[in-house]
Amino acid sequence: MRCGSQVETLYSMITNDNGDPKPAANPPAFLVGSRPSFLETLRSHPSFLERGAEEKEAGQPEPGAVPPEVVPSSKSTIRFEWFAKWLMAATLVSIFCTAWIAWSIHELRDFAFRQAKSVSDSIEVSRYAILAANRRAEATEKIYDLAEETSRSQLRAYVSVLGISTQNAFEKNMASSLNYKNIGQTPALGLRTLTDAVIISSLGSDVKPPRTYLTSYGVDNEPTTALGGGIAASDPVNKTFKEAELEDFRAGNKVYVVWGVIYYSDVFGKNHYTRFCRYFKNGELGRWILCQTGNDSN
Repeated sequence: MRCGSQVETLYSMITNDNGDPKPAANPPAFLVGSRPSFLETLRSHPSFLERGAEEKEAGQPEPGAVPPEVVPSSKSTIRFEWFAKWLMAATLVSIFCTAWIAWSIHELRDFAFRQAKSVSDSIEVSRYAILAANRRAEATEKIYDLAEETSRSQLRAYVSVLGISTQNAFEKNMASSLNYKNIGQTPALGLRTLTDAVIISSLGSDVKPPRTYLTSYGVDNEPTTALGGGIAASDPVNKTFKEAELEDFRAGNKVYVVWGVIYYSDVFGKNHYTRFCRYFKNGELGRWILCQTGNDSN
């Protein structure tokens, strides 16, 4: 059965397509004594060769044709469109974010400038406030000092010379008295008086004390007294003169000068002095005249 079927098949292959028993144009060649295989028999058949050529021509692409795999499919096109849209949306979002960040940085910069200006203004206001407070403090201190000084000036002791009186006129031991008074409201403490007298020649009305006492006493070992406010006192001025000096004074050729200083302290601990200089002329002892210098106090 197998040999018969192969023979029939071989017969059909070697015949033409119209069933004509004529041999084929190109009968299969095979060696005598060998059995050709079935595949070789098919390949040698003209119809098989024609079908292979047609399949080859069908599979060969035309010149200039785009390979099938190059032409994008509809799914690839849709995906590309979606990707392009997504990329555009991401670009827009990125642009928006960039603009928002730039705006935020600008706002932060303006806010920082405003804060810095506010801090600077606050510091300037604080500086002016401190300066104003210092000025008020200085003014208050000055007012306090002025009030304290005014109070001290009103309450302190003031020792003033009232005048000079003379006893034993024109005698060798002619004596005078220095009269003074504390016209202040508080006592004059540590009061000391230094006085002297002399008969000297004068040039017109320019009469000066022979010597000037210092503004501070500088000695603490002598007895001192206190003179209350509104109290008057007197100290003697003793001096022995020659007869010739007294004659010149009586004749108006010389003047009789009494000068000195009063030292004292007030209750506030401040030291004071009162210097005085008086003279008599033309032999008159009832009217004394102020010297040109030597009359001052603090």
